[in-house]
Amino acid sequence: MVALWHYVRYVTLLEPGQEHAAIRAKTQHAAQFRRHMQDRMARLTKTVATSSTAGVFESATSVAELAASAASSAATAATSVVSAAADRVGRRHFQIAAGLSSEDAMKKVLAEASLSADVAEGLGEVTTAEAFHKALQPGLSVWLTFSNQAYLHFAQNWYLSIKTIGRHRQVIVAALDAPTLKVWRGLRVPVLDYSSSFGDTSDFRGIGADQARFRKMGAMKVAAFLELLELGRSVLVSDVDTVWTADPTSYFTGAPPFDVAVTSDCLSREADENKDGKNPRFHPSGVWFCGHSPGNTFGATFNTGVLYLAPTPAAKAFTARWRDLLLAPTDDWHMEDQRGFNQLVLTNFYPTVAADEAARPVSEMDMTSPTPTFPRGSVVFAANRSLLLHPLPARRFCSGHTFFVQQSGRRELCTNVHVTFCEGGIHGKLWRLIEAGMWSLHPKGYFDTGRFLTITPPAIPTPYPPARIEPYNQCQARQASGGAIDPVYHGWWSPGGAAAAAAAECKQETQQYKDKNGDMGVTITEAIAMSPRLQGHLAMADRYLLALRDGMSAAWLLQRTFVFPRFGCLCDRSEWPDIMPTCRLENSDLEFPFDCPLNFLLNVHFMQGIENGDGVRHGVPYREHSFLHNERLAPTIRSSRVNVSFYGGGLPLRSDGGGAAPPPGLVRLPRGATDREVLEALGPNSLHHETAVIALDTAEDVLGGFEDEEAGDYIRALLESKVLYGSWCCSRTNFHNPGATAFFPPPAKLPTGAAATAKRKARAW
Repeated sequence: MVALWHYVRYVTLLEPGQEHAAIRAKTQHAAQFRRHMQDRMARLTKTVATSSTAGVFESATSVAELAASAASSAATAATSVVSAAADRVGRRHFQIAAGLSSEDAMKKVLAEASLSADVAEGLGEVTTAEAFHKALQPGLSVWLTFSNQAYLHFAQNWYLSIKTIGRHRQVIVAALDAPTLKVWRGLRVPVLDYSSSFGDTSDFRGIGADQARFRKMGAMKVAAFLELLELGRSVLVSDVDTVWTADPTSYFTGAPPFDVAVTSDCLSREADENKDGKNPRFHPSGVWFCGHSPGNTFGATFNTGVLYLAPTPAAKAFTARWRDLLLAPTDDWHMEDQRGFNQLVLTNFYPTVAADEAARPVSEMDMTSPTPTFPRGSVVFAANRSLLLHPLPARRFCSGHTFFVQQSGRRELCTNVHVTFCEGGIHGKLWRLIEAGMWSLHPKGYFDTGRFLTITPPAIPTPYPPARIEPYNQCQARQASGGAIDPVYHGWWSPGGAAAAAAAECKQETQQYKDKNGDMGVTITEAIAMSPRLQGHLAMADRYLLALRDGMSAAWLLQRTFVFPRFGCLCDRSEWPDIMPTCRLENSDLEFPFDCPLNFLLNVHFMQGIENGDGVRHGVPYREHSFLHNERLAPTIRSSRVNVSFYGGGLPLRSDGGGAAPPPGLVRLPRGATDREVLEALGPNSLHHETAVIALDTAEDVLGGFEDEEAGDYIRALLESKVLYGSWCCSRTNFHNPGATAFFPPPAKLPTGAAATAKRKARAW
């Protein structure tokens, strides 16, 4: 139901009540982040009081609170940095807007782009399950979600995705608080009233401290399922942080008989489809997160973010037991609806047994066909052999990792997308959907007006780094024979250069170990040393931040909205150290390199406020990488574009000798151009001031600085405080402790004032 739950809901059960040892330490690295932010801000300005952040973090208790505290602390430190810059230039009224809280972000979205009643076309106000059942055409499933005020924008986006596929007349929303109830009634969307029995308008931060109340909410949800099942309705439940991209009705009606269908946290489509255990990539006994095929003996992890319940006697009995489990007293602090579901389903689950033996084997089917196929093992016995369970295929009901990371936001066969495996809390989830073009609540004029600047990011060089370092024995033999550098293992990614890396002492991979704090994994230094992909990933991050420094500085200078480019990545992110050394999470199908979400590079949840500036100077509005390719983009923007190329300073010189006019649609600037030269070529008095899109063909270290010292100090402080930092995580299980995270260093400061002028005058091109 709620986006932030996914940080605490990943639980794999071997036996009821026993957690798998690999699922551990699912909390934010707030303490380590605090130390890093203090060090970084201290380097930027001596006026930053690092102690100002400590108390905030020490008082934070939940994952969400830690994230919020980090955002608050970053904003506080950022204000100090920019204030220091203001003092240097004699301007006292100088303050960068802080990032928005989850509540304020929700209110901002709804104030700018909330639904109106005319889009709903619902059946009118219906306040009971029985009344909705009577009004709905026989045989249709009920599409249900739970909504409260904090996630109302997500719920409206969820609703619009269902409207797009034509199933919105089957939707009923369970409102958890009075404000949400009022909104859905105003939209003429059928709503169940749970406001009096729960009534929580928050984003559920810290609700885990009141476990009895947390379980009560889960029991209330399950009771709603049961009420609809008892009326003879099938129920399709999905969380508000899901998006429907296609109508699943024909899929469910065409499936073999089942009682309950549910998504999983399986990270591999191939492992999920290994129904006969014959794929040599995987052990036939199972794969973590995917252990629900016949013959598996471990590894299943089901995610109730998408759940289909058929009105069968077995499904009703199971749902009643599920409700009762959540109502029963327990000392299990982690118990909530998804954990309870897994506990019941996995009772006597292993070894997993197929319930559809008459079906054709997977070897005779094309699992990548657009037409759904159901090989033997698609339905298995569960819940002490009392339930026919259909684990929904990972290729069609896509997790956040499958869709946003492995498929780089490409729809492929995804019928539904659930924003799981996502950092940055509610802001991170929102940005993932915006990036993928799956967010529908944009303010008026979002795709119709504005002037923009975008960049072409640095390309990842070839050859690509290998999955592992040179084998130890091979390295020793090569060095003993005086052999040449092996380009497979030593290249542009190697710290210190390929030659130095090849001549260095041969290394063996460091095996995971438990440190003095009880954390498993390896230190970040050890991880970098044994992972060529991570080495390359960090090298590219440095280049990307350098390009963002210049690209966003140019956008600010020209008062344009910056459109982020799409960045390539060489290493996945994970809170589990098993990602080392190959950079592949668990047994995912990720291929390298891959187009990655922006939060693989930047802390997108801290960027909020950069568009607002300080109240005197403007900020840097920004758009997602997919913006200029979105089908909703106005033709007037799409057709108005000028490309900017740079010459000299290591880039190709102009073949025209500098005198001939460039071809239409192209502006040439010298590498090392200062603010003065950029404004002359592209600013208010240029031919391209009103051009909708300016596209820099490169932005990596192309600016020479700001001759306007005040402007240069301001934009540097703004970008340093909001954008130009990030990290890779994690090489150890508990990243509260140092040594599990690699922080990206900020790029060098651009020259300002007289230094920038001198650099321009000394330039030879």
